[in-house]
Amino acid sequence: MELIFDAGEYSVSEVGPDDGPAQFLPVFNSNPNFLDASTLHTGVETFTEEDVEMFLWHNTVMENSHCLVIRASERVVGALTLLVPHPREEQPWVGSFVVDADEGLDRVGEPVLGALERTLAGSGWTSVFVGPMVSQQESIAWWRKQGYRPIELRLDNDKREVEVHRKELCG
Repeated sequence: MELIFDAGEYSVSEVGPDDGPAQFLPVFNSNPNFLDASTLHTGVETFTEEDVEMFLWHNTVMENSHCLVIRASERVVGALTLLVPHPREEQPWVGSFVVDADEGLDRVGEPVLGALERTLAGSGWTSVFVGPMVSQQESIAWWRKQGYRPIELRLDNDKREVEVHRKELCG
């Protein structure tokens, strides 16, 4: 399943060979709270190109994984990772959803997430999951505002505590 769709003024596609870490670096470094939480509050202050390269590589080679680039015109304004399906839930799972802080999560995230949900529903999926880190209360509130409901706490693959949410998709 290849994911390519438009979301208003944003285009979303799979990360390709021409999408390099330098294009994503400003997006990742515009989110210091995400950086702090994702590095388990170890004092890391910036992502490096190597960090972003590893993120892109990991999320493009993992089985059932999709690493998506979000663009406004030709400028990268975000990245979204997705497992379709997640091995435990057997439904899609949004991994990371990082948006350029200057663009704003509401402005970019809401139309992109809505278009993603419609795309998944159109492919027959009935729900989608996400697991924001519990230390990211603002992120949890944003996902709940999008209609995602908490179902449990668990540790992610990196041993960070996450609050798992699910949203039922309309067919």
